[in-house]
Order: sequence, then structure tokens, then C-alpha cells
Amino acid sequence: MFQSESDLELVGIANTFEDTFLQTHQYCPDIILFDCMLREGHCIGQVSELFSCCPNTTKILILTACLNPERHLLALRQGAIGVFLLNQPIALLIKAIYKVYSGEVWLPNSLASEMMKELYKPAPTHPEVIVTPLANSLTPRELTIARLLAQGKTARQIAEKLFLSEKTVRNQLVIIYSKLGVHNHIDLVLHASQLGVQDSSLQSIKSG
Repeated sequence: MFQSESDLELVGIANTFEDTFLQTHQYCPDIILFDCMLREGHCIGQVSELFSCCPNTTKILILTACLNPERHLLALRQGAIGVFLLNQPIALLIKAIYKVYSGEVWLPNSLASEMMKELYKPAPTHPEVIVTPLANSLTPRELTIARLLAQGKTARQIAEKLFLSEKTVRNQLVIIYSKLGVHNHIDLVLHASQLGVQDSSLQSIKSG
């Protein structure tokens, strides 16, 4: 399948997590297709460990036969950028790889629905405690980028809207993730309201 795609190069195959981890350090690949057997909970932590190898360059696409959206969501929170279900046509995997490489998220419909529930779940309130949003640590430009990301824009779309290069936006995202304490843009979207980066106009649309 990979040989038929001139733009794709398979740089390594691993049969164990240890081998996967070592090869990730060695090659820093653009994408890891990671079959972590998500129906077994202990593999979730390995996603985070693998993501830490090359957090700024490598994207993780989960391959799984597990249909539990809660497991998928947990993997995304650990640093994965997509989930490909193995009951889908294998030819669709090529499309998923290109989408993930371009910075887009690849999700099964069940997981997309679960993420929307999480996104609009009200944050817990504690009237006696005043919490300063982490967004206050962002510069005006960083906050703009974070808000566009929270709206579902890709790095390329943000670059076009703000008349920046895509590389500049991606460099800014690394700084934004660090300041907000999130792994990736999925994590940012899921916690946008708690972090203080959700656009007020989106709040009014929701409440209206």
C-alpha cells in the first residue's frame, strides 16, 4: 500500500513498544501509526510516552479495533492526533495519513460526537475561588491563534486568515501549548472554556 504512494516513505516497522520508542528517537518520523490495543487500558499511558519523543514534529495516528470512544478520547488527551478504526476500508488509511500530516484531526463519527459533548460540558464552578484563566499568559497574537484553533481551524487556515506563514503559526502553537499546559490542539479545544480561550461570541451562540 505504501509503495503505491510516491509521497510516503515507510522508515520503520516495530513489533514492540520498546522498539517503537527507539525508532521514534532514531527517525523522528512525521507520523506514527500506533496500534496500542486500546481495549487494554494500560497502553494509553504509552501514547503519552511516545508523544514525548518528538512532540513538535511527530504526529500519532492510533490504529485500533476498539469501538469505545472513551478510550479514543483518552488517547487524544495523551497526545494522539487521530484515531483510525480497523473496521474501515484499509485504503481509507492513506487519506487519514495525509489529513493528519496536514495538521487535521481524523476521528470516527462516534468519537466526534463524544468530543462535542465534552466541548459543551459546563465547567465546574466554585464561587468562593477566583481562577485566573491561563489565557492571560498569552500575548494578543497568541490568544487570537488559540481562539481560532478552538474554533476548529487548522494551522494552514489560521496562517491564511492572519497572513502568516504556516511555519510561523506552528511555532506559535508550540509556545501556546506550553503556556496553557496542553498536549495538542484537541486538548485545547476540549478545555477551551476552562483555559479562557473560547471566543465570547461562541458562548453567546451556545447560550442563545
